[in-house]
Amino acid sequence: MLRFVGALSIVVLLIFVAVLYALRPEPLVAAGLVFPVLTIVFITSSSTVVAYVAVKAYSRERLLSVLFLGCGALVFGCTSLLAAMFLGSQGQNFSATIFATGAAVSGTFHLMCASLTYRGDSPKPSRGRQAFPLVSLASLLVVLIVVVAIAGVLPAFYAGVGTTILDQAVLGFASVAFASSAALMLVVFSSSRSEVLWWYSLALAATAAGLVGIALSNGDLDALGMRAGWATLYLGGVLLATSVLSAERLSDLPSGRDGKPA
Repeated sequence: MLRFVGALSIVVLLIFVAVLYALRPEPLVAAGLVFPVLTIVFITSSSTVVAYVAVKAYSRERLLSVLFLGCGALVFGCTSLLAAMFLGSQGQNFSATIFATGAAVSGTFHLMCASLTYRGDSPKPSRGRQAFPLVSLASLLVVLIVVVAIAGVLPAFYAGVGTTILDQAVLGFASVAFASSAALMLVVFSSSRSEVLWWYSLALAATAAGLVGIALSNGDLDALGMRAGWATLYLGGVLLATSVLSAERLSDLPSGRDGKPA
């Protein structure tokens, strides 16, 4: 039943995105709201829910891997929305800097989650007070990324005629981090057959594919790679939310390759 619901949500998403891109409602297009609205619905809202559930589960189970999942979702949800709000001719470098850097930071958090899960994360009473510092760190990183982008401290991610090598390199790193996380989760899933890991690995893989599409678009909003990339990121958001909703408790996350819960 859960897989049917997940598959149905994917079909609905694809139809919704296709219709929105095809019809391009004038009020949304004129106000530049197409990307922000879709990002809020499919990425930021899902990421917020996942971050909340992950922190709540961590406070109960003391699994550090789950907390890293929440931090990664929080960073990506926030930076993706900020980037979507400035897509276009105005603030293109700001948008590219925030998006690529946020994706790299989020990918790092997800990779730490996947690595701990693969090695066998186990609950420890001493971890009880790590939720606030790590969530604060994730939030601080989002603020820092915005400040750095506004100040123009980093070299340009967008140079007027397209994205730079730096932007493509950072997005490439983020893609590899998400893809590696997906591979590790699939290895654990092969032993555990956990619904959580199945949907989570698909979400990570979709996000990695979406980042590749955006990297190949050279910053052109009309390019197929850009639109397909963002659409795939929306799919990743739906799958990420499904990964949490597919479990009665997030503590069902196996602690290692043997598939045994922590």
